[in-house]
Amino acid sequence: MGDCLKIGGTPERPEAIKAQCGSPDSNFKVISTVEKSDQCPTDVDSYYSTHSTFNDESTTVCMDIDWVVGGCMSIDPDNDRDPVRVDCNDASASDKQRATQILQDVSNADQCASGIGYPYDERQFTVCVEDVA
Repeated sequence: MGDCLKIGGTPERPEAIKAQCGSPDSNFKVISTVEKSDQCPTDVDSYYSTHSTFNDESTTVCMDIDWVVGGCMSIDPDNDRDPVRVDCNDASASDKQRATQILQDVSNADQCASGIGYPYDERQFTVCVEDVA
């Protein structure tokens, strides 16, 4: 828990590599490890499951986007690809959002100064963002 990962690859061949939290490589933060994906909190951003054919055990890592206040992520609004950390000034990056603050004990984007955010209802926090052109 608390480790970060670079998740990529394709849906058929996903890749997960440990990365330093907040680094250019990191796009997800591990919030828990469980046996099955339905044991993750209902408001996680994603999960990554592995299955061992050797002992028939599975492990699922529950993850949130590794937001850093002041940092930008490229978020595909159609969820066709994983979020990617980008330079806020990179004109070639599309769908950029800058994290402006993380509100604890609030699960409502209306409380964000920009009015844009990602509320996490079960765990009661909101990541406030602003769109960056």
